[in-house]
Amino acid sequence: MIVRSRFTTALALAALAAVTHAEIRYSVTATEGGDRLQVEMRFDAKGPVKIQMPNWAPGAYVLSMPAKNVQGLAVTDGAGKSVDFKQENDNTWSIDQAPDRKVTVRYSVPFRFSAGSGNYSGPPTYFYVVDRKAESCRLDLRVPGSWKIATGLDPVGSSGHEFVAPDYDVLADSPVTLGDIRELRYEVKGRDHLIALYGAAKDEVDADAIIKACKFVSTMQTDFMKGIPYKRYVWHFSTTDRYDGAGGLEHLNSTQIGLASGVGPRAVGVCSHEFFHLWNVKRIRSKPLGPFDYNVLPKTGALWWLEGVTDYYAHTLLHRYGWTNQNEYFETLVGNVRGQRSKPGRLEVSPYQASYRVGDAANGRGNSTGFQVSYYDTGWLAGMCLDIEILAESKGKRNLDDVEYALWNLCKDSKPGFEEDEIRKQCVRFGGDKLGPFYDRVIMKAGELPIEEQLAKVGLQLVSRTRQDADLLVNLGPSREDKALNTRGARGDAEALYKAGDLVVAINGRPTTGDTVAKLQKAQMDAMEGLKPGETVTVSVKRGSETVELKYKLGSKDVEEQVIQELEGATAEQKRLRGLWLKRK
Repeated sequence: MIVRSRFTTALALAALAAVTHAEIRYSVTATEGGDRLQVEMRFDAKGPVKIQMPNWAPGAYVLSMPAKNVQGLAVTDGAGKSVDFKQENDNTWSIDQAPDRKVTVRYSVPFRFSAGSGNYSGPPTYFYVVDRKAESCRLDLRVPGSWKIATGLDPVGSSGHEFVAPDYDVLADSPVTLGDIRELRYEVKGRDHLIALYGAAKDEVDADAIIKACKFVSTMQTDFMKGIPYKRYVWHFSTTDRYDGAGGLEHLNSTQIGLASGVGPRAVGVCSHEFFHLWNVKRIRSKPLGPFDYNVLPKTGALWWLEGVTDYYAHTLLHRYGWTNQNEYFETLVGNVRGQRSKPGRLEVSPYQASYRVGDAANGRGNSTGFQVSYYDTGWLAGMCLDIEILAESKGKRNLDDVEYALWNLCKDSKPGFEEDEIRKQCVRFGGDKLGPFYDRVIMKAGELPIEEQLAKVGLQLVSRTRQDADLLVNLGPSREDKALNTRGARGDAEALYKAGDLVVAINGRPTTGDTVAKLQKAQMDAMEGLKPGETVTVSVKRGSETVELKYKLGSKDVEEQVIQELEGATAEQKRLRGLWLKRK
C-alpha cells in the first residue's frame, strides 16, 4: 500500500509537472504594407480540444467580438495533414484529436499598417486553448529584419524577435508595435522605459517634451506608490497631428495611447491616468477582474474606483508634485462637475450601478464609460468627496491615500482581488464609523453628489458666473498646407475686412504660422491669450502675394462657467484641511 501510494503520487507529480511546463507557441507574421497578420498557434493535445478568441479586451468593457474578423482558419497535425474542426459559436472552434497529438492552427486577423509601422493588441489576435490559459506562451514575431519591435513581454534568445509570457493573460495583455518605430528611452530607479512612437505624426512629437512628461509621471507615481511593480514599461503612442488630446487603454506593463503630437496638458493627464492603472485595475482590482472570463463581460461595482478614482489620482498627483498649478487643478475639477451633471442618469443610477451594469449599456454590448453615467467623472468626484470626508472626520490625520495603500497591500504580489465591499471597509477604517453611511450615500445611492457640501468643508465654494471673452469676429482653422490659419465666417465689424482665401499669419505681431496642425493650434492659442473685448487688434493677413494689416475692435462673447473660490468666512480649521487636501510635495 505504501509503495503503491508513493509510486502513484510520483506519477501524478510527473503528470502535473508535464502540464505545468507545457508551452503554447505563437508566431505572428507581418509584412510591409500588409493589412492582415498571419498567425500560427502550436500546441500538444492528447485528445479533442476547443480554442476560443476573447469576446472582449480587459480595460475596454465592450463585447467587440473580434473572432468575426478571423479568416482562413486551418488546422493540421505535426506532419502537416489536415485535422477536422468546426465552429461551435461566435468565438469557439472544436478540433478533433490529432494523430500525433501535435496541433497547428493557422489563421489571419486584420492589421492596420500606416506610415511604415503598426500596432496590434492581444485579445483580437491570439486564440487560447480552453482550460489551458494558465500554460506558458512563447511568441515569435516574423517581420522584416530592419523592423523594430516594442512590447512589454520578456525577451528570450538573441534574435530580438522571440518573447515569453507565463500565461495567456499576460500574453494577451501585452500589445506589440512593429515597423519603423521612433524609439525614445529613459530610466527611473534603474528600470527601462521605452517610448514607441508610430503613425503619421511620430516625427513631429517633441522628444524632450514627451520624455519629460512620461518620466515625470513615472517618477511621481512610483514615488507615491513606494515602488515599481514592473521590470520594464512601454508607452505605445499612436500619433496624430494635433496640439492636445489623447485616449488610452491600460496594460500590465504598458499602455496604448492615441497621442496628440503637441503633447498638450490633456495628453499629459491621459498619460498619468494610464500609468496609474499599473496599480488600479492591473494589480489593485476587484475579484471579477482576473483571472478573466473572456466570454462574458465582468460584473463589478468597483469601476468608479478603478477608473474614476484612478483619474482623480492622475490629476491630484500632477498637482501635488508640481506639474500643474492650483487653478489648473480646479479647472479639471470643474470640468468633471460639468460633465457629470450634464447626464440626467446621475439622478437614477449610483456610481456602483454605473459600474456593475456597464455590460447593460448599448443594448447589452457594453461600453467603456458606464451605464447611463460615466464612471470616470462620477468616480473622480466621488473620490474627491471621500477624500475630503476622511480628512474631515479624522481631523486631518488620514485621507484617501490610506485607502489606496491598504488596497495595494491586499492585492500586491499577485494576491486575489478585493471583495466588492472592501473599499467601504477601508474608508470606515481610516475615517471612522460615519464614513459607512456617507459611503452608501455617495457610492451606493443615486442622486446629486455632495460636491458643494464637501468643498465647504475645506473652505471652498463652486460659483457660477458669466465671463466675457474677446471675439476675433472671424473663425480660424489650421491649414497645414498653407502653414497659416485659414479664415471663414467673418462677422460684425470684421465682415467687410476679410476676403475669401485670407490667411492669418499674425495677431498683434504674434506669429500664427507653423508647418504642422499642432504648431498652428498652439500659435493661435498663444496669439489670442490676453486679448480683451473692445480693444483694437491688428491682424496680419496674407492675401495672395501681399500681406495686409487689418485693424478693428474686438467683439465680446459671453461664456457661462463655474469656478472654485474661497468660501466667505472660511474658518481656520477649514483652511487647514484645505492645505492638507491640496498639499504639495
